[in-house]
Amino acid sequence: MGKYKCSNCNYIYDSERGYKKYGIPPGTDFKDVANDWRCPACGEGKSRYVPYTDRPFPGPGPSLSKE
Repeated sequence: MGKYKCSNCNYIYDSERGYKKYGIPPGTDFKDVANDWRCPACGEGKSRYVPYTDRPFPGPGPSLSKE
């Protein structure tokens, strides 16, 4: 299970959430999604998706205060 990103429009498919509107229940791994499934945002095929990993927020960065 995991997340996959459309390399065309950056739409994220999250296996934990599924996509109920298209009959894909939560918990459906991307490999189990039908091969003719299309990106709901741009219409590209499943083959345009790549594995995606969330990146942690880098934080606020250096302080600009002069203490």
